This record gives sequence, C-alpha cells and structure tokens, in this order.
Amino acid sequence: MWLSSLKVITILGFIIFGICMAAGAGAEGVIGFRYWNDPGPFAEYILEGATGKFVGFWAVLIQASFAYQGAELVGVGAGEARDPRKTVPRAIRTTFWGIMVLFVVSIFLLSMLVPSDDPSLLTEASNASASPLVIAAMRGGVRALPDIINAVLLTAVLSAANSNVYSGSRILVALADEGQAPSIFRVTDKHGTPYVAVAVTSVFGLLGFLNLSSDGGKVFTWFLNISGVAGLITWATTCGAYLCFSRAMRAQDVSRHELPYRSPWQPWTAWYGLVMNVLVAMTQGFTCFMPWNTADFFAAYVSLMLFVVLWAGHKVATRSSLVDAREADLVRGRLSF
Repeated sequence: MWLSSLKVITILGFIIFGICMAAGAGAEGVIGFRYWNDPGPFAEYILEGATGKFVGFWAVLIQASFAYQGAELVGVGAGEARDPRKTVPRAIRTTFWGIMVLFVVSIFLLSMLVPSDDPSLLTEASNASASPLVIAAMRGGVRALPDIINAVLLTAVLSAANSNVYSGSRILVALADEGQAPSIFRVTDKHGTPYVAVAVTSVFGLLGFLNLSSDGGKVFTWFLNISGVAGLITWATTCGAYLCFSRAMRAQDVSRHELPYRSPWQPWTAWYGLVMNVLVAMTQGFTCFMPWNTADFFAAYVSLMLFVVLWAGHKVATRSSLVDAREADLVRGRLSF
C-alpha cells in the first residue's frame, strides 16, 4: 500500500507540474497544444504518410496494454477479502477512476509537453532518461527530476513484484484446489500463507537478471512481448468466461440483480473486450513481417503458441467437453444466496 501510494503521489505531482508547464511556467514558455500541430501526436513508423502513422500507432499497442495490466488483480484479491460483497465493488470502481485520472490525464499532458519526434524518446540509456516524464521535466528546465524518477521507478518495481508474486501464487492455489495443479501448492503455514506457491512464483523473478547481459535490450523486449501478450490472453479469456457465465445465468433464470457488482453496458463491453484483445494479440507482431525477422516473430507470438499448446493439451489429457449453460455450476463458492 505504501509503495503504491508513493506512485500515486508522484503521478498527481506530475499532473500539477504538467498543467503548470503547459500554461507557461517552464523554460519553453506557453506550450498549450503546440506539439499537436507540429510535429503532430503520431510518428511515422516503417512506412510514410498516414499509413506510416497508423503502423506506428498499432505497433505500440502491446506496450500500452502491458502498462495497463494488473487491474484484473482486484478479482484475484476477492478470495481473501474480509467482506468481498462490499470491498470488491468499491475496489473495482476505485481502480477504474484511478486509471482514468492517473493514467489517461498524465498521458494527455505528456502529449502536450513532449513532441513525438524528441530524440530522447529513442535513447538506449538504462536509467530513467528515456521516460517521457523526465523528458518533460528536462525540457521545462527542471534538472533534479531524473534522480527522483529513478527512485520512484525502483519503488514501482518493488510494488509490481509484490503484487505479481501475490497474484501468481494465489492462482497456483486456485488451480491446485481445482485439481489442475500439484496439491503441494495448497500447503500453507499457520497464518494461511501458501508459502510453496509463493516460493515457486518468486523463482521466476530471477529471470530478470538476464537483462544484465550484453543483449539486455533484446531480453527486455522478449519479456515485454511475452508478458504483454499473456495479459491480452488473460483479458480475452476473462471476457469469454463472463459471456459464458452470463449465458448460464440467463439459461437458469438467475437475475443479474443478485450479483453484488454489475458492470455497466454488459454484455456489449465484454464482447468489445474479447474482440479487441484477440485482434491486438493476433496482430501485435506484424512488424516482424516488414521485413521478415524470425527472432522478432517468436518474441511476438511465443505466448500465443504456448497458450494454444497448453489449451489443446489440457483438452486431450482431461477429455473435457463444453459445459451446457443449463447445467453450469453457479452455486459453488458463493458466500450467500
């Protein structure tokens, strides 16, 4: 909570800073929407003209989706919440507005403060100098900010690692409860912590040391693509699971009003999420075909390949079939009726 609070305070501080810089408090004077006209918000990539700008936009969707991943952890935490019927709906609403205010507003301000052709955006430096937040501060004449951003990034990494170990270990526990993972993952200490699942999940963090190699940039790109596509698969399957759940509720004449939380505009938003996540996951590596690059192809699509192999292997091994909506289990695991 404290690590996340530091991130929130930093972003709120940047929002105030960005408004002041755009209004003329920095070394560049009044900026306003100057960079929206010249050079424009979209940069050409591979191709020229409007097509090149669209290619550039689509090529960065995997990075953008990676930055937003983690919002789904609210559902994972529901299993250990003291009163999930009250706390989970509140957490979901807070997450939505937090993303809208902290992410979208800060990106909006960055588009005003940093031109799309700034050479610092493409630097290969290993510190925070390539961060748009730092670039905005440097252009505004604030020289002390890079060190502050580096410190905040360190706490952000610790916060992300903490939440990922939590979510990964609890997913292993859930799989073990369903009989789809070794039962040893269900072992807990006297405080209820599944230490075996936590240890196994934590071991994968050691892969981060690969980034210290001479090809650290390539390693980071591989990890970014693998985890980014895996997140898209998670979102797509979540939307698909909700659509099946909604169909089962209709088939069994169960009203949505019995649910403690009802997201708006369903099932249309679930269909939108399913289609868009599948579309981005299938096309996010299109640049490896322009021209063909074998290494980039596997970096972009290895997660999809692994998902298909595991899904098909599970179906063959368990000989499971589709569940009839009228027979789907909507009772097990409910806290109240």
